[in-house]
Amino acid sequence: MSLTIGLVQADYGVDPLNNYEKTKRVLRESYSEAALIVLPEYSMSDPLQLAKPEEVNAIAEYIEDSAYLSKLSELAAELGASILAHFIEKTDGGKPLSSSVMIHPSGEFEKLYSKIHLFDAYGYRESMFFERGRSVSRSIVIKDLTARAAICFDIRFPELFRVYATTGSELVIVHSGWVRGLLKEEALEFLVRSRAHENTLWIAVANRWGEKYVGRSMVADPFGVKVFELSVGENYGEYTVDGNRVREARRILPTVELSKGLWKVELMDSK
Repeated sequence: MSLTIGLVQADYGVDPLNNYEKTKRVLRESYSEAALIVLPEYSMSDPLQLAKPEEVNAIAEYIEDSAYLSKLSELAAELGASILAHFIEKTDGGKPLSSSVMIHPSGEFEKLYSKIHLFDAYGYRESMFFERGRSVSRSIVIKDLTARAAICFDIRFPELFRVYATTGSELVIVHSGWVRGLLKEEALEFLVRSRAHENTLWIAVANRWGEKYVGRSMVADPFGVKVFELSVGENYGEYTVDGNRVREARRILPTVELSKGLWKVELMDSK
């Protein structure tokens, strides 16, 4: 019931194939044994470096014929590990989606999620570039652990993580491009630890590094303890999470079980 996760923390530009080369170099230098490798948000291309929404749309690709995902598939096969990639997904007629796609060593692509909560805050308007997702992440079982995906700004919305926890998730994998700002690094850590603690599950965050991004990719355990961090700079690291830790936390602190079916919304007459 254990899973070794590899977190990639790197700086990326706007060209998808150049960014693939960056990911390949980082992994070839540092990969050890992870069964699942997680790439940060905007690791395919960085919309914050592009001035116009149409430039982001021009980079977007369909999953089934993506040159970028095909290159990552070759790398997954070489390493014998699954890669969870952030992907700018082309749509028919509208803005692209900010998506999470699992690339299996067999070459299969499996879309898990499109970002629901777009980053329209701190002076940014991610909704200029992306259409928001309309459903929560699919559940996937990896090494007997049940996992779902989230993307960056999602971490500020506890409702999403409670849905994941009450529907069986033991691990939430987060692609992140956490931008710099006043106390933003502290916010990232306490939000990750809070979501892990209140839902008694593992959270693994692969975060961007660079001029605009803070790094500090991390893992928090089901008690909300930060057990692993990559700090700053371009880096890669692996950490093994254990499903037994989830069961221990939920036995001692049964918040997820107690919340199932507990809350009912009633419309009260205002008179």
